[in-house]
Amino acid sequence: MAKKLGKKARKFARKHLQTAAKRNRKIRAQFTHRRPRRGGSGREEGRPGDGDEDVRRRADDATLDINGDATTLVTGLEFPEDEAEIDAEFSDSDGYLSEDPECPYNSDSEDGDVVKDSIMQDGLDRQNDEMSLDIKKQKKKLKKLLDKDPEFANFLETWQSDLESHRNKEGSDEEDEMDSMDDDVDSSDRNAPSAILTSKTVNEWCQLVAKEPKSPALNNLLNAFRDACRFGVHSDSASMKRFQNITVFYQIITFVLSESDSIFRALLEISDDVNKGKIVNLINSKKGKTVDPLIKSYLRSSLNLLSQLTDNKILNFVLTRLRASAVLLSAYPSTSSRLVKILIRLWASGDQSLSLSAFLLIREVASLLPNCLDICLTKAYNTYLASTKLVNDRNTKHIDFLMDCLVELYSLDLQKSCERAVTSVGKLNAILIQASKTKEKEDLRKIDNWQYINCVNLWVRFLCCNYKDYNLHPLFSQVLQVIRGVAHLFPGTRYLPLRLRLVQMVNELSSCSQMFFPIPSLLFDCLEFREVTQKDQTQKTKVNFSSLLKVPKNLLKSRYFQEECILKAIQVLSAHFAQWSYHVSFPEVATIPLILLKRLHEQTTLESLHRPIKRLIDQVNDNKDFIQRKRDEVSFSPNDKASVDSFLQAEKSNGNASFTRFYASVSENRQLREKCFNMSIR
Repeated sequence: MAKKLGKKARKFARKHLQTAAKRNRKIRAQFTHRRPRRGGSGREEGRPGDGDEDVRRRADDATLDINGDATTLVTGLEFPEDEAEIDAEFSDSDGYLSEDPECPYNSDSEDGDVVKDSIMQDGLDRQNDEMSLDIKKQKKKLKKLLDKDPEFANFLETWQSDLESHRNKEGSDEEDEMDSMDDDVDSSDRNAPSAILTSKTVNEWCQLVAKEPKSPALNNLLNAFRDACRFGVHSDSASMKRFQNITVFYQIITFVLSESDSIFRALLEISDDVNKGKIVNLINSKKGKTVDPLIKSYLRSSLNLLSQLTDNKILNFVLTRLRASAVLLSAYPSTSSRLVKILIRLWASGDQSLSLSAFLLIREVASLLPNCLDICLTKAYNTYLASTKLVNDRNTKHIDFLMDCLVELYSLDLQKSCERAVTSVGKLNAILIQASKTKEKEDLRKIDNWQYINCVNLWVRFLCCNYKDYNLHPLFSQVLQVIRGVAHLFPGTRYLPLRLRLVQMVNELSSCSQMFFPIPSLLFDCLEFREVTQKDQTQKTKVNFSSLLKVPKNLLKSRYFQEECILKAIQVLSAHFAQWSYHVSFPEVATIPLILLKRLHEQTTLESLHRPIKRLIDQVNDNKDFIQRKRDEVSFSPNDKASVDSFLQAEKSNGNASFTRFYASVSENRQLREKCFNMSIR
């Protein structure tokens, strides 16, 4: 019987024998193919001189790997959406308005062939040249590849013939639908005006409408506005070739968007402060029957324009003008629902001014129409969750903005919002209970990700905004239970960024409810560090806790990480102590944290951290002695709630205590550090 190899021999065999080396090479090759570079398909696309960019790309990939699989989503947190209600009016007729045949059409004498100089060719000639050049290059590359590999050429021909036959089978099922769509387009084009629009014609129409809103030229302008808003949808139709040049196009868009609100108010004879009920009654009245097609055409054309535009400045302008006419939307609920669907997409975009403009219009529509409020709450919440799948240093501010907007939207109707909040927190709690029972990796990933944490943070912000004015104690208890459960489910220094974020949430809940929660018990069990070696002291990798939930293992011993942990902990503890710094029970509140701070001061090996920790200890001791002296001067009992609440209120309003000034300096240093970090990543 052969003698069994020892432990060292087996280890040597696994590393150096030919079969083991062959297997390792195969595994490495598989991983190389599975994980291509971001933005590319393999190593062949790398270019010399891109070393710095590769390093940054690998660092970004490492951040994504730390926070879990990017494709892992928390299923079940989203609210169900009723798309049938949103798409209810998509099939309605949206034809042209009837035009007065006596309305003037003038042509510019200096342009002999206006069709040749139409906007279709004015704007697309250069793009067509670029596209044709790219197609020629691709065909040339493909021809070289086919000449080089005849077998691949034969395979490509076989694959193309199979694809054509498959397309023919699928095309027969879609012919009826496409024919009906073409019939709709043809029917609308049959009634479409065909005269070419020149700058002189549009100028004359604008002057007529500005002098008299009831002028027949208004129908002509709205029809031209309809064609301008649908530009690019059916580019081959005759209505798309009406514009002489791009100047006419922008002239129509600008005038109609700028003046439509005042024109419609003049036609309906309403003031700027008209309410929703009066608008609905006017639209349904005999006078409103003549204005109704005009308003409907304007609103639907504006929706088409919002769907087509990509320039943020023009989108901002369109949204601003639609917001001025928001009260008119109250008479058209289905059109408002379609508008909300577009606005939510623009709100979630990364542009700050565009997101703000979209949200202002969303809030306006939601406050006017209760039915649209349900759609707004559902789609905005789901969009917020979808936007928080991945968090990095560049989108944290945008996510905070979306959160604040969503809190403001949910504060419009507390009854509906509380029902949704209770449902959402119940789902969070169910996921937490499942993960606590099984402790499996799949269940833990549903909590250790940004969707779950940002959802918890959303309801914390919601409670902080509305807790003082409404009875939200049941929701408050559920959210607090979820926070504590998540904190105890992920112990250890690696999860210190997650723990700090949870402690900040508890601080916010404590501040809005004026309830005491033991913050140090959630914080100090994570502040355990190993000794920093000389190699780790020279490591300069920066860690931004605002975009991390779990720290990579290679950074746990780094000097920068340990410094950042202590400074973040000091900020959180300072906020906790500042809230209770004037309370009569501050000496008891500070007793245990002082013991833990002194122990941390003794265990810390980094000299740069001794001073901030010692300063916090001294400030807490000074405030403790100050409260003790003031407490010795009073004679009321701790059961006297009124006297306890009024204790040191004069000093608190002045804000001259030493700990108040200390907390202000800590907050200022934090803002300075964040500003420096944001400048370093640009």
